[in-house]
Amino acid sequence: MMNAIILTLGLLAALLVLVTGLEYVPTFRRGRAAQAIAASCEPAGDAITGLRRALIPLEKPVHRLASPGLLTKTAAALYWGRMGGGWADWTPLQFLTLRAAAALAAFGGGLLIFGQPLLAAAAGFLGWLGSAAPLNNRARRTRRQFQAQLPEFVNLVAAQMAAGVSLEEALRRSARGQSLPAAWLRQVIQQAQGRTLLGQILQEAGASQLGELISLGVQLGFIQRGTAQQLLLAQLSTQMAADYIGQTELRAEKIGAELVIPMVIFYFLPFMTSLLLVIAWPILTGLL
Repeated sequence: MMNAIILTLGLLAALLVLVTGLEYVPTFRRGRAAQAIAASCEPAGDAITGLRRALIPLEKPVHRLASPGLLTKTAAALYWGRMGGGWADWTPLQFLTLRAAAALAAFGGGLLIFGQPLLAAAAGFLGWLGSAAPLNNRARRTRRQFQAQLPEFVNLVAAQMAAGVSLEEALRRSARGQSLPAAWLRQVIQQAQGRTLLGQILQEAGASQLGELISLGVQLGFIQRGTAQQLLLAQLSTQMAADYIGQTELRAEKIGAELVIPMVIFYFLPFMTSLLLVIAWPILTGLL
């Protein structure tokens, strides 16, 4: 019984570290030596080396088991992870293979440590979740920063059009800025060689799976074919800002409800377990 209580407390502590890491993973400033080592470890060109090459044998079984929805969700996370400056050249299948390898390693380690399949399965599940935390955390921060800066960027495009330039020229001029939407648009412009800019914007918006970007791409197409373009863009910017504020307020309201379960798991249950252990253990020892 004592061993089961200790293992339960250990699993609860591991879950606490995992949940905390999902939202509060710290970022440290790397020195020149660390940056040089990281740069030297990056693969050159499209060659698959290092960890990704080691994961190739697992890709086929993972591809058979992975659902299309999971691959689509992973592709969106990788899209924003790359926008945040990481996970370059990784594909959704490669990242899912990495998660599967981490889950198998955690399952094997849990089986060696605990010797019980149930606890080993719990360790494997933690390995599956924990291996996705770095990418999900980076993608979530980048996506929210992009959503916060997008209304101001659209307003800047509207201001450019008020100076008498066309919509496409206003987009190209606004792409020279330092914001995330400007960097995203510069990437779109580079990829739009030989194609229409608005068509490439809509294609990239679909790849990002961000509702605001998809809506922006569709509405830009209608605005280009209509009149009063500057006024319509200004109204679109106001609407996007209001939507972002509403989403932020909704997330703030949900925080209280979402914290109930973690509080019960990480505070109430350990407290009750410790209390019962202090009270009941001497009684059970005396009875035995």
